[in-house]
Order: sequence, then structure tokens, then C-alpha cells
Amino acid sequence: MLLQRNSQRRSQSSTRTELARDLHDSLAQELVAIGFSLDLLIADLPHKYRSRARNIRFQVTEATQLVRKELFSLRQNESEYQSKLANQAGHLALNVNGDLSTLSREAKKVMDELVRNAAVHSKGRNINLTVKEDVIIVSDDGQGLFGVGELVESLGGKMTVYTGASGTKVEIRMP
Repeated sequence: MLLQRNSQRRSQSSTRTELARDLHDSLAQELVAIGFSLDLLIADLPHKYRSRARNIRFQVTEATQLVRKELFSLRQNESEYQSKLANQAGHLALNVNGDLSTLSREAKKVMDELVRNAAVHSKGRNINLTVKEDVIIVSDDGQGLFGVGELVESLGGKMTVYTGASGTKVEIRMP
């Protein structure tokens, strides 16, 4: 079972890397070419039209940056993401249960915020992350993990916080 899961993760990682490469070679390069073409056009336009054309050029630049950011996240594999989380956890010992590669970009955003908040506010020593089908469970042995409810709600998720003598536990359900 474990070998099958590891094989599946490698396959997914390989697929994401291949998709990122294909998108870079097509969409990203096309956006750059459109930007260069717009630069040439702007130079030849009458002065009164240049401002509007520059606004379009800025939109193309923003779209190109967004595509590159998404390509980077496609290439980022699970161990790189777990290392990033460990760095964000700071002094807390990070324990991960489940497959981080199954997290959506939005769920990773929430996870990042929870880990950062726990590192700053928890006063604990450990943080535990559990990833299941549509549930993220983050718990620590301190007093942290508050302040991400708005982020979760803005992404359409639901957050429940449990606090007790043994620490804090946050359960997040993403759509």
C-alpha cells in the first residue's frame, strides 16, 4: 500500500512537472511574445493612444507573472513544501500525517498561515498537521492557531477551533 502511494505521488509530481514545462513552453512564452509585440506597437502609435495601450501591456505583464507563479507551484513537490512548512514552524517540531501533495493552492495558503500563527503565538513545542480527503487538521500543544478564520471563510471553507488543557486544534474543511 505504501509503495503504491509513493509511486502515485511520484507519478503526480512527474505529471505536474510535465504540465508546468508544457505551459511554460506554450502559454508563458506566448504571453511574453504578446508583450514584446505590444511594446513595438506602442512605439508606433500616435501619442493619444499610447496610455491605453500601455495599460493593456501592464495587464499582459501581470498575467505573465501570475502564470509564472502558478508554474512554480506546479513544480514544487511535497518534500519542498514540507521543508517550507518546517521553516515556517520555527521552534515548533513539525509532524505531518497525510499527503501534502493533495492540497490545493488555497488549502496550502491556509496551512501556511496556520503554521506561521502557531510558530508566533502558540508557546508550545509541537505542531501536528493531518491531511485527509477534504479536511485539514492542525493542532499544537500551546496556545496558538488563531486569526485564520477570515482567510478560510474567504476561500469558502469552514474552520472549527478546539482549545483545551492539552493545546489547540483547528479543523478546516475546504470546498
